[in-house]
Amino acid sequence: MTSRERIFSALTMSQMPDQVPVVPLLMIRAIREVDGLTADEALNNVDAMVAAKEKAVRKFGGDVIIAGTDLFTPVENIGAGMDYLPKAQPSLVEHPTPTKEDFYRLRDTFTYSENNNGGRVARINEEIRRYVANGWKDTHAVVTPVGGPITTAQLMTGSSVYLDAMQEDPDYAKEVCDFALEVCKQIVKQHFEAGVDAVNILDPFMSSDILPREMYLEFARPQEVELYRYIKEDLGGPAFFHTCTYIQPVWRDMASIDGNININGDFYPGMDKAKRAIGGEISLMGALAPFTTLLHESPKEVELEVKKHAAEVGYNGGYVMMPGCDIDWTIPEENLRAMIDTCASIKYGPAGIDVPSLGDLSDVFLPGHPQHRATRARTTEGDATVDAAHDGRLEPKTPQEEVNDKLIQAIMDYDHEAVVEWTTIGLDRGMSAQDIVFEGLSEGMKVVGDMYERNERFVTDMLKAAKTMDKAMPILTPHLEASGSGDGPTGTVVMGLVRGNTQDIGKNLCCLMLKANGYKVIDMGKNVKPEDFVRVAEENDAVGIGMSVMTNSSSVYVDKTCELLKEKGIFDKYIIMTGGASSNKAIAERNGIKYGSDANAAVSIIKDGLLARR
Repeated sequence: MTSRERIFSALTMSQMPDQVPVVPLLMIRAIREVDGLTADEALNNVDAMVAAKEKAVRKFGGDVIIAGTDLFTPVENIGAGMDYLPKAQPSLVEHPTPTKEDFYRLRDTFTYSENNNGGRVARINEEIRRYVANGWKDTHAVVTPVGGPITTAQLMTGSSVYLDAMQEDPDYAKEVCDFALEVCKQIVKQHFEAGVDAVNILDPFMSSDILPREMYLEFARPQEVELYRYIKEDLGGPAFFHTCTYIQPVWRDMASIDGNININGDFYPGMDKAKRAIGGEISLMGALAPFTTLLHESPKEVELEVKKHAAEVGYNGGYVMMPGCDIDWTIPEENLRAMIDTCASIKYGPAGIDVPSLGDLSDVFLPGHPQHRATRARTTEGDATVDAAHDGRLEPKTPQEEVNDKLIQAIMDYDHEAVVEWTTIGLDRGMSAQDIVFEGLSEGMKVVGDMYERNERFVTDMLKAAKTMDKAMPILTPHLEASGSGDGPTGTVVMGLVRGNTQDIGKNLCCLMLKANGYKVIDMGKNVKPEDFVRVAEENDAVGIGMSVMTNSSSVYVDKTCELLKEKGIFDKYIIMTGGASSNKAIAERNGIKYGSDANAAVSIIKDGLLARR
């Protein structure tokens, strides 16, 4: 089989491929193969981009060649401010419609052109035409990523603004998504006219760790159904569906969209579970761990994880190996080769893969499994209050404990009336405002945060819990101000995503939890430069600095921030922490700072650091 025949046989589930197909995601990582070429240069130079991608595919292999690099083209086409970076995907630095007025002004005056906002859509179309002219469609599939409707919608407004709109102004949220859909349609139309074989619709904002299923069905699915219908019926092409992290509640919803022939992404809580649930209905692509395995482990460990996927997911076809998400600029060459060469070595016979021939894989685990290296320990493990709340065992022994337990329950239930009632009762019983905040309200937020980490609550639930807590603050604020800083932890914490990063949900949750615990938070947003972290911390007499890192190549900006603080002699003045998908203990330890795996951990780091200083 040619690569093209191999991958389409797997994607369409029409027949067994000859070997495990592989999509190594040679997009930004491909640019590194041309000495001296950087991503920002290649994104503006079709000749350079084509040369880099063709060289990378010839060098490493793989069954596709990918035009484009990311999901930002729809939002960039309608005016988003972008920062092109040397060793990473572009970064969104300015939302085009942060207010309703901005949105209606744009919608009512917008005229689509592939050259809007710098012409990157036009450059991707030319990239596609070059691959066709150079004969790649004879041997490989030519595909391209496009941001999906609801992901584009939240990039237009900002994620926090859009989440609020979904809950408080749903008609407006749907208008934004409808407009985003029309832009997506225009872009995929241009790509198919240029000669692309298929588009991969990237819609990570509909992930189930952000939206509960009922909100996905209301706000995201209608536009997705229409987009895939348009691609299939009006354009005559196939489309794939990519999303991230926890998506089990909507696997069947995604698989049932007419025109969608493949689902790809992380597949938490496990691609083997997805195979059993929907693998008979639709092909699956993924989900080698892009950071913990492909970036940080050895070629042997990459090989074993690929084999485990083949044994658990690809044994009877309908499967394509791919990293769960875009791969980093710094992925080692030997690990890329291990992924691609291992796929080539796993052959299909008439009955599928000879699984026993792959060897003993009993100690190898897929991403999502509790024993996989990427699985994080819960930071609230063993916390008596959290465990009691989960088990329904909140049993107050004193009047004060009754108040705190009722406040925890009110936060968990999003009960505005109860939180006001029990805050007032607490003050009447002589409790301090600090105790009510830190032993009642913030404990409730911790429980909800823990439930989010367990995939039992969603980002929207975290926002509801925070708004419930906010109802108590007008009652408590005069008491807090009258008592000064009190005995509880207080101070200003500067938070932001480092340069090159735009996925801000995790950072937003950390900000939310810190605020819920009494801290003033200065949220610097996305794409923050090291010198700006330092400047804002100094200007606001901050006690802490938090840096979120979502791509491995951006971890250098954590190093740089720490270096700047040391050069100025103020490194020890701050409690400094880092977290995010590509942050880890090793990055933190080499800089002498703290690593936090989730929002509850961020609170503990600041709180413990301040208590230690006192």
